[in-house]
Amino acid sequence: MEDKIFRYSIKAIIIRDGKLLAESCDYGRGRFCKLPGGGHQWGETMEQALIRECKEELSLDVKPQRLVLVRDYIAKNHHSPLDEPCFHQAELMFECEVEDFSPLGAGSEPDGDGQEIKWLPLDGLENSDFYPKAIVPYLRKLKDIKETVVLGDVN
Repeated sequence: MEDKIFRYSIKAIIIRDGKLLAESCDYGRGRFCKLPGGGHQWGETMEQALIRECKEELSLDVKPQRLVLVRDYIAKNHHSPLDEPCFHQAELMFECEVEDFSPLGAGSEPDGDGQEIKWLPLDGLENSDFYPKAIVPYLRKLKDIKETVVLGDVN
């Protein structure tokens, strides 16, 4: 029997001039774009995890503003060739502010092989290689969201 894998991932939603800051990554399973961020380590707060991840991956100092979206991703329910069926990740997505984008670039610990940083137009996300697709409608109306939206197990 395979070991069950569960992890929390803290993600940054950074929007500027109608574009979403995303990472294009290849984990050896094909390239796709995603929100910056990553694994929550024992002993750190969610805010600390997000700040650390964005510094490591993007060389950016972010200021988490509010928790906007929460989703589960249970791989066995999505029949994805990208993940083992035993993988389960809970993602907490925070709207973030950035005062200074000048250091933006690959950080000290880029995410995946050949990480590329992209600004994706919000009005074209559904036709891009951005995942998870289920959050695209929420990203477009981010300012209208007044309470945290729990999406469940979506992709």
